[in-house]
Amino acid sequence: MPDQTDKLIKIKPVAADQSKYLIHSRLEIAAILGTLGKAGSMVTAYFGNGNDFILTSIVAVRPDQGEVIMDYGADSAANQRALQTRKITFVAAHERIKIQFVAASLRQVRFEGRNAFSMPLPAALLRLQRREYFRIATPLTRPLVCIIAPQAAPEGAPAEVTIVDISCGGVAVIDSNVPAGIETGACLRGCRILLPGLGEVTTDIMVRSTFEVTFRSGARHKRAGCEFVDMRERDRSLIQRYISRLERERKDRAGAR
Repeated sequence: MPDQTDKLIKIKPVAADQSKYLIHSRLEIAAILGTLGKAGSMVTAYFGNGNDFILTSIVAVRPDQGEVIMDYGADSAANQRALQTRKITFVAAHERIKIQFVAASLRQVRFEGRNAFSMPLPAALLRLQRREYFRIATPLTRPLVCIIAPQAAPEGAPAEVTIVDISCGGVAVIDSNVPAGIETGACLRGCRILLPGLGEVTTDIMVRSTFEVTFRSGARHKRAGCEFVDMRERDRSLIQRYISRLERERKDRAGAR
């Protein structure tokens, strides 16, 4: 299927530093696969040491039966080869997040009057949004803030900086008021980010870069690119929900024009 190769998302081995993105919860895996199915996301199934593939999609997730149903591919010969394979790796993307999971084998079933693949619900699933992390600008009318706890002198007052963009991997901030000790290489402990309507995230932040910006008013401020350090999955999920909500709001506004 040479005309479809541009749609493929390449398979990569799970590296050691990616293990924290592996999900083992049966309910969470079923929910993620169900979301892929509802969105109609294309899933690439690789087999034969990654040299063969079919394009498919998830048509049903049955957590009670521990089963996932997937469409047959367009190439009947490739479908038969997939059925005879002992390991199949599936790769997909949803909302710029890479999803990867593995099946030991597939079997043919009938689903809603047509041939389909059946596979056991995966025991683990990789949900990866790293420096490929999708960044989104925060609303100017509802600025997101990061509260930085006093670092060297605990009795000092916390500093508040404005977040100008955010991803699941980090933030860019403007240090526009009281200097917050934002210098390249600094690790700021116990930073708090208030996500409207969702809750509060607490995490350490590593400052990766800083530079000076000049506003239209002539005021000069420091902008910093920061990376989250050892963030809890619960907090990362809250940030992803915030990003998804901003995306939906912007799409709705664009559609209303």
